Amino acid sequence: MKNVLVVFGLMLGLYIVTPARSLAQETSAQEESIYVRALKQYTRWINKFEPETDTLYFEELKGITTLFPKEMDGLTISILTGRNQAQVYQQHNNELIQRKMTPAKVTGSKIEIGIIPYEGRLEENRGIILSLRKWHAVLFQYNPKTETFEYLRFENR
Repeated sequence: MKNVLVVFGLMLGLYIVTPARSLAQETSAQEESIYVRALKQYTRWINKFEPETDTLYFEELKGITTLFPKEMDGLTISILTGRNQAQVYQQHNNELIQRKMTPAKVTGSKIEIGIIPYEGRLEENRGIILSLRKWHAVLFQYNPKTETFEYLRFENR
């Protein structure tokens, strides 16, 4: 049992911690990242239930959005930073859906990654105002036979 917990801990560390990688390793890292796998499930959901959406704007969060591809499932992935956020809002008449992916939450042998879309509005005197729309969660379950986390389900909350 102790060996299983050690292996589980090591596997979890490999999926959650994303160290700096060289450009040659970036594609491989994207394929391995549990956050990119969660993004893949989310883009599938967006294509099915919000087909009018062509670009996803994610709030920058180092270690999570760092490895996001620029495009996935026909959707453009754009990262909002402190430098470009106001400009991006201005390009969209001061309103857009700004998303945030949360750090992984581990419960037993499951990993949950939250995706929060906010209705964002840029106001001249107040800055960016965010209103919660809904909440999504992508869940993965550890499979001891394959020693990997496998997609379990997508939840709307």
